[in-house]
Amino acid sequence: MLNLLFDYDGTLHDSMKIYAPSVQLSYDRLAAKGLGEPRRLSEEELRPCIGMTPDEMWRYFMPDIDGEEKEYCSRLVGENMLDLVRRGEAKLYDGVPEALSELRRMGFRLILLSNCPISYLEAHTEQFELGRYFEGLYCAEQFGYRPKYEIAAELRERYDGPFAVVGDRRQDMEIAQRNSMPAIGCLYGYAEPGELDCAEYLASAPSELPRLAALCAERCGK
Repeated sequence: MLNLLFDYDGTLHDSMKIYAPSVQLSYDRLAAKGLGEPRRLSEEELRPCIGMTPDEMWRYFMPDIDGEEKEYCSRLVGENMLDLVRRGEAKLYDGVPEALSELRRMGFRLILLSNCPISYLEAHTEQFELGRYFEGLYCAEQFGYRPKYEIAAELRERYDGPFAVVGDRRQDMEIAQRNSMPAIGCLYGYAEPGELDCAEYLASAPSELPRLAALCAERCGK
């Protein structure tokens, strides 16, 4: 059986819909304290942050804010995103439930690994009934926010059979490269130019995932 190790934000979940307003809320607080110029953040400048851990995001986006502010703003972003999920504002990409159901029907084992906090994963699991599709649901906070490639190596010891990675960011491609796994890169997600160059297969929509997973299975001999 081939194990498909899925990323979540940008791969299954169109996270900008709840991410952008939540980061804007935190940024407005920082601007009110004189730590930034008051302005409306664009989706273009926030795109690279999708898929990062909270610490990586603030180091990239506003590296000069101190640790206390960073911690508070991370908590504020997280709390607002959870509120939006519970209000039904979070959306999976079109075709995701159908693709996941088809992958299960085809006999693949689906495992999810996200760089998100536990509370975020729990909220989305409840909202979208992710347990219907995934045999394992994991997030970086459960592993002390270690790099995803390290967590993936640990997960590989828990499940029999070869692995393939499905994701939209460099962290997902790094899993594949460092663990010698084939990768499906999701072009519809938040990848910057060049991030998916090492992927064996590229999906322009979730509906293509079953076909590409079948190619991965042939490649792995399963």
